[in-house]
Amino acid sequence: MLPRIFIVIAMLLSAVACVAPIKTDRKSPAIEEHVGAPVEVDVNDAELLVCRYNNRLYVMGEEKMRDFFMAHQHLPYTKTHLGAGPAGETVVFQVQKSDAAFAENLIERFEHIAWKLESNDIYTAWKYQGRIYVIGDEAMNTKFATLKHLPYTKTLLGAGPAGETVIFQVAKKDPRFAEKLKAAYLN
Repeated sequence: MLPRIFIVIAMLLSAVACVAPIKTDRKSPAIEEHVGAPVEVDVNDAELLVCRYNNRLYVMGEEKMRDFFMAHQHLPYTKTHLGAGPAGETVVFQVQKSDAAFAENLIERFEHIAWKLESNDIYTAWKYQGRIYVIGDEAMNTKFATLKHLPYTKTLLGAGPAGETVIFQVAKKDPRFAEKLKAAYLN
């Protein structure tokens, strides 16, 4: 009987040690991320308000909720999609208790944003609907920003950094144009 009591006490002590906080003088990187204020992101959609905070994107559909979020860094009712952001961030959507379709409409609008990932002298890379578009001339880049469509393309399945499909612009007058973009983007 006595050995069983010692075993139970030992198990309880080890369980307490596992959940007891460890005090250190070092600050966690996650805590340091909370120091900055939320930053509003321009998404070229008047009805969609997006803020970047704590390595997450917060998507709201009302100005008063954006103002509340900027003041308190919190949304009262949310729906969260892990890894749904353009760089794999968590995306937090505003939810209205009285309107079940409100969050779904925000999600749908958010999925139709073309995000500029990077831009240099050779190409501009966009992420749109889970695919990466690599564009090599400014005129087509401007058209893609508004229409979200490339007329002539070359597609590589799974060639993106997270296994995304990568779509390269093809120029009708320069058959090597797509190969140049491919070499620049993938290297």
